[in-house]
Amino acid sequence: MRPFNVKHFSEIGSTNERVKSALQEGHTEGYVCRAQAQTGGYGRQGRLWTSPEGGLYQSILLTPKVPLTVLPTLGFVMALSIRAALLRLGNLPSDAVQVKWPNDLMTGDKKIAGISMEATAGGVCMGMGINVFRPMEKGDLLSDGKYEPAFFADMAIGFAERGGITFGNGYTFETRQDAVNAVGDSVLSAFAQCYPVWLENGFDPFMREYLSSSYLIGKRVRMQLINGNVIVEGDVVGMDMGGCLLVDNGTQIIRVNSGEAHVLR
Repeated sequence: MRPFNVKHFSEIGSTNERVKSALQEGHTEGYVCRAQAQTGGYGRQGRLWTSPEGGLYQSILLTPKVPLTVLPTLGFVMALSIRAALLRLGNLPSDAVQVKWPNDLMTGDKKIAGISMEATAGGVCMGMGINVFRPMEKGDLLSDGKYEPAFFADMAIGFAERGGITFGNGYTFETRQDAVNAVGDSVLSAFAQCYPVWLENGFDPFMREYLSSSYLIGKRVRMQLINGNVIVEGDVVGMDMGGCLLVDNGTQIIRVNSGEAHVLR
């Protein structure tokens, strides 16, 4: 793919909306909108995402030429890219960050990042919010309210002798925003390695890693639509190549391609 063209904003309504506008304006693949804060950020299914300074808010313009049946798995590839970036930057063990179907990343039972993907104007807007630092203002949460938030700074960031901020891998930065930008750049770097592989081979090369880092495998869940209707309740046993979650309800394996997973145990 083309090199990323990152546009920085101190504040914006929504990085997703800026990228969707860029798609309509004919911008090329690789355009990235990154903001220090959002006033109208949102995640999957339009859920509001409070976005004070200290988090990474970044959306990417993509124009993948793949069958529609393959497209839903692009979000899973992005989740693995975010996970790889956080593990590397923080020098963290492999189980420190897990992927939660369909669009979250977890550390323990707390949410550290969320992803949204919207197809529009012949392309895809891939948005993300990553909790890097705790908000300066008490009461602001870098979350959609469903899970207690986790913060990368609590896991992997310390302070150097000269007052700088240092990641677990040894890189040091003068300001919080420099560190946030480094997280964004690391995600783009990881995704740039994965994206061509996905374009050429689909999700198959990533399936083993996704399943091994899954938050839901082995858990009992209730799958619900956004309106509250229950799809199925049972044990998560896997995921198929099309990105459907596989849930064993005790009598058969149900393929779930939408909804939210509420963990029961």
